[in-house]
Amino acid sequence: MLRVADFVTLLKWREDANTYRTVNKTLQSLFQRQYVGRLRFVDDMSERPTLIYAYYLNDSGAAILENPRGAFTLESKFIPRHEIEIVQFHIHLKRWAEKEGLILHWHQPKIDHKKTINPDAYFGIEDPKKPAGHNTLHYFLEIERAKIGNYKNGEPSIIRKLGKYHDFYDTGDCEKEWGFRRFRVITVVRNADKQYNLCERLTDKYSHRMFWITTEPLFKENIKGEIFKTPKDYSQVAYSFLIQ
Repeated sequence: MLRVADFVTLLKWREDANTYRTVNKTLQSLFQRQYVGRLRFVDDMSERPTLIYAYYLNDSGAAILENPRGAFTLESKFIPRHEIEIVQFHIHLKRWAEKEGLILHWHQPKIDHKKTINPDAYFGIEDPKKPAGHNTLHYFLEIERAKIGNYKNGEPSIIRKLGKYHDFYDTGDCEKEWGFRRFRVITVVRNADKQYNLCERLTDKYSHRMFWITTEPLFKENIKGEIFKTPKDYSQVAYSFLIQ
C-alpha cells in the first residue's frame, strides 16, 4: 500500500511535478480499470494535514500478474497510517543500504500467536565484505503511533511489548524461532518528546542497548545518521547503523 510519492521513490524517477502527475495519472487509470484499489487517509506529516490516497494491488490486478498469492482485499475505508510508516521506513532503509553496498533482508511476517514475538517487520543488514557468519546484524521493527496507554499492573502496552523482546534476547527460543540469538529492536515514535519519554520509561526495568528508539521525522530526514537513542545511555550518546 503506497502513496504516489512512494511510487515515485521506488521508481527512482526525478521527483518533480511532471513525474508526480504522470504517476498519479497512471494509478488513477489502473484504479478506473479496477486493477488496483485505493484507500483514503489523512497525511498528518505535512504542514497542513491533507486527505490523500494510498494504492494497493487488488484481486484483479494480482490475477493479471498471475500471482494469486499477492491478492488481498480490504474492507476498511481508511488505511492505517501505521502501514504507511512501515513502507516508508522500508523505502528509506533500502535506498541507504544500496548506496552503502550492503544487502538488506526484509520480511514482514504474518501474526503467529505461537511465536513469542510478532514484530511489524524483521530486517537483516548484511555486509558482503565481512566473513560469512559474522556479516549480518538483525533487527525487529516496531512502529508506535498510539499514545502510551492500555495499562496492566501499572505498565502500558508498549512497555509490556518491549519487555517480551528483552526476555527473548539471546535465548535458545529466539534461535529456534528466528535462526539467531541477538538482535536490536528499532522502535519508531512520532516525535522527540515521545522518544525521550519511552527511553526514560524503559530505564528502570529494561536498560539495554538492544532497544534503539527514533522518530518519524528523523528516519525520513536521514536514516543513516545518529538518530537512535537507547534507554541505557540516551542522555549521552546517539547511534546509527554505521556506529553500533
